[in-house]
Amino acid sequence: MELRHLKYFIAVAEELSFSKAALRLKMAQPPLSQQIKNLEDELGILLFCRSKRQVILTEAGKIFLERAYQIFIDCDQACDMAQKASRGELGHLVIGFNGAASFDILPKLITFYRSVYPRVKLIVKQLGTAEQVLELMERKIQIGILCLPVENSDLNFKVIQKESFVVALPETHVLALRTDPIEMFELAQEEFIMTTRKVGHGYYDIIINCCHQAGFSPYVAQEVHELQTTVSLIAAGMGIALMPYSIQKFHTPGVVYKPLNQFTSTMETAITWRKDNTSPNVQNFLLITDKVYPN
Repeated sequence: MELRHLKYFIAVAEELSFSKAALRLKMAQPPLSQQIKNLEDELGILLFCRSKRQVILTEAGKIFLERAYQIFIDCDQACDMAQKASRGELGHLVIGFNGAASFDILPKLITFYRSVYPRVKLIVKQLGTAEQVLELMERKIQIGILCLPVENSDLNFKVIQKESFVVALPETHVLALRTDPIEMFELAQEEFIMTTRKVGHGYYDIIINCCHQAGFSPYVAQEVHELQTTVSLIAAGMGIALMPYSIQKFHTPGVVYKPLNQFTSTMETAITWRKDNTSPNVQNFLLITDKVYPN
């Protein structure tokens, strides 16, 4: 059975006349009658009661007509959904993001993307840089939002934000009252709270290198896996941290942020995706990124 057989059947069922149905289908009546006969033979039932004066649907024909209509509706819907999927308007998109992106970048991108593509299911996963690279290579995520540098020839990178650093302090800290920028050497005796290098080596290395340039090696009192945890521990008075500027959007009682003097290093956040990923959902997300973060 083919869709054309259903088309022929529907035409005869609606016209209740082989001659009128043939005219509507722009075909001769004998071939149409033969096609309906072949359909009935295939089903093993009569769809029409025929006489010289009229054509009437049998009870089986009436039921078959209802399902034939539904088949064409389903077919139209399938075609429509396939076309929308090819345009990236359906399906799903899995995005990995680091802790720093959760304060500013991720909310902006997701809000804009969902306003344009509301029927795409978004799945977000907080992952460190190394974890994102691994899951991109294993095709577990399609987009990554991470800190550079990353060396991987199979991935594309688009820098979307460069931001400076601030020092996060407990509000009871002696430096919290300062109105002028803090010098790096003033932090030499402090207890640092840092995310592990495994979570993001770029962010980790920037802090270590800047401390070395200021003439000291930081004493890392606590290692954590998320920036939000770092902020919570600072609020509890357990240490200080050098953090990206956007962290200030994450308001936590008990924590103050101060600028650093002559701290020229910046953290680069990039969108990354596999070079061989031509998914329309990925391409649409990249277009949205270009609008939110134009070059």
